[in-house]
Amino acid sequence: MPRVFAALMLPHDVCDSLAREAKGFSRYDPLARFEPSTALHLTLAYVGDVSAADAQRISAAIRPLATLVPRNITISRLGTFDRQHILYASMTPAESLDPVAAEVRATIERLGFSYDKKPFKPHITLARNWRRGYPMATLTSRTVRLSAPILLESVQDPRTRQIRYRQII
Repeated sequence: MPRVFAALMLPHDVCDSLAREAKGFSRYDPLARFEPSTALHLTLAYVGDVSAADAQRISAAIRPLATLVPRNITISRLGTFDRQHILYASMTPAESLDPVAAEVRATIERLGFSYDKKPFKPHITLARNWRRGYPMATLTSRTVRLSAPILLESVQDPRTRQIRYRQII
């Protein structure tokens, strides 16, 4: 059964440069696990385990919500979720992402599925196991165009045990 979540993706070149820059913050916390560029995304709603057929239904239902995605967003600041030990990049204007997140969540609910009801806080996870608080560093500001909402499946590589994401179409 796929474990799925709705997300917005960044252009590949932005993911590559953001991941490279984030690795430079390892001097603040050498034990942190930095996300590879292929894992960078912005989660809109975590759904969890659903059947493959249900995952395809959700995917088809959220795709048309592309018109709600802001044309451009700026990734500009670092932040931390201390309790979860996460270093992340935040976006401005963050509130411009609220309508797409709300509609994706409403669509998932209308289809009869539940999702994690945590308040939406737009961010891109850069590192896990971050234990040093807020780094005294700045992030290079980037203005990017986000993808339409997509559904991603979390898949653990049996050999490396690394989590990878695969789009559900």
